[in-house]
Amino acid sequence: MTAKQLEKYKDILLKERTEILKELAIERDSVVYNEQGDIVDIAESQISNTILTSISDLDQSKLKDIDIALKKIDSKNYGFCEGTGKRIPVERLNHIPWARYTIEYAQTIEQNKKFN
Repeated sequence: MTAKQLEKYKDILLKERTEILKELAIERDSVVYNEQGDIVDIAESQISNTILTSISDLDQSKLKDIDIALKKIDSKNYGFCEGTGKRIPVERLNHIPWARYTIEYAQTIEQNKKFN
């Protein structure tokens, strides 16, 4: 991968990272701590907080993958599958620049999760 391509992906990843951090801050500010009110109010508050936590967990996982991708760019190892060592197709990186695996290897991981 050329230095220009690496720089392009680095810019994309940094922008995505910034957006996630903004979203996490907004989610953190919108968590409701409601211990007063009727049972319905408390239940609604807890459901909302659970949903926000789930979204936050997904964002944190994505953030971790982005940080790994940025480290790989710095070490010139970006774009290679962590499972097979094969190059991840550019089409996949264009769609998911934080991808750590080829589609085939990612599918293998998912299949193994189903059996465990």
